[in-house]
Amino acid sequence: MTDIFVYGTLKRGFFNHDVYLKPAQEKGKATFRGEATTAGPFPLVVGGDRCVPFLLDIPGEGVPITGELYTVDDACLQGLDILEAVASGYYKRVKIPVILHNETIASYVYMRNVEPNDPLLELPTVPCYTLEAAKGYSPRTEIPNLEILALIYDIEPHRLPELEMDLRGLMGRGLTFNEAWKSLLG
Repeated sequence: MTDIFVYGTLKRGFFNHDVYLKPAQEKGKATFRGEATTAGPFPLVVGGDRCVPFLLDIPGEGVPITGELYTVDDACLQGLDILEAVASGYYKRVKIPVILHNETIASYVYMRNVEPNDPLLELPTVPCYTLEAAKGYSPRTEIPNLEILALIYDIEPHRLPELEMDLRGLMGRGLTFNEAWKSLLG
């Protein structure tokens, strides 16, 4: 089991929480531990063409960031690494101290590397990703990442192409992703 601090779309009430972390909790692969804050300051910005929250890997700048702490199993952590594109270097998973109920805990968090001329450095920083900041957020695709969902729902990877075809067929008939997913998996 691994502690992970989330500060953006994986928090309760946001898109990626509903799609990935909430079902992981229901399947016993993730446990919500509580609202937490980074022990030190970091810059949190919201930007890009999809209004994505980015925690920039510049310790000591910005303010302490408010988020949520979860304990996740290996399958859920692997799924979160896929979501955050760790293998391609989009985000990196690093361990930082966070404060939960007056206790300091070493937790992983997903951060974005920045170069000196990165446009993200020009964005204003925020102490917390809010529903207001998320108004412009849009997911990458209409169907969430099935590789991640396979890890959460214990679906054999060889079933994913057929599952995607079935989902697209149901969604083509007007069902939302959630309705189509539920009708296929119960």
